[in-house]
Amino acid sequence: MERDLLAKLLVNLTRSHDGVLSQAELIKGFESVLSTLEDAVNDAPKAPEFLGRIFGKMIVENVMSLKEIGRLIGEGGEEARQLVEIGLGGDVIGSTLGMIKRERGESVLNEIRGSSCLRLEDFRPSHPNRSRILETFF
Repeated sequence: MERDLLAKLLVNLTRSHDGVLSQAELIKGFESVLSTLEDAVNDAPKAPEFLGRIFGKMIVENVMSLKEIGRLIGEGGEEARQLVEIGLGGDVIGSTLGMIKRERGESVLNEIRGSSCLRLEDFRPSHPNRSRILETFF
């Protein structure tokens, strides 16, 4: 429940007329979270799934695009593409897509995916450590 409230808070702060949280600040915050995600998984193994739900909310509320979220995840980690290579990037994007599908249905998910030009293959690690969450969308 708290995660859903956090996502709702971020949406409202970004959409507020006072400009409490700008798009650039939101992106910078997500970049920071993604840069420490590998360490966070040690204490919270479901962190990639929880983050994916927040990203999904950002997308369905038109605060951020799937393309932008994909870019953040693709570049995420202590080094560029590190999250993808260790399999966490696939978990995050898979959870993001799953949240969109649950909230808005498969047709909306397909529309969002189509307009983003996001290639799910780009989130598969080069080694066999595949994301079980992402694989459901192939």
